[in-house]
Amino acid sequence: MHKIYDQAYFQRWYQPDQTGGPARLARKVALAVASAEYYLERPIRSVLDIGCGEGAWRAPLLKLRPRVQYLGFDSSEYAVHRYGRS
Repeated sequence: MHKIYDQAYFQRWYQPDQTGGPARLARKVALAVASAEYYLERPIRSVLDIGCGEGAWRAPLLKLRPRVQYLGFDSSEYAVHRYGRS
């Protein structure tokens, strides 16, 4: 089965009313950062976000760790076209 990650997919699953909004996203990112740093026993320096879609985690990550290097990849042609390539 081949999934299509088009505009309809991102609108259905990644709009604020579906994700719980920015506050919930910030809590999820904080939990992920805290967990990673606990196991690494050091602050994170870089993040590789596979399947990043809109790159929603980038801003909250940089807010928590301004010096972190973030690199996101997504296979969705829609996401790359809509949200950019860097």
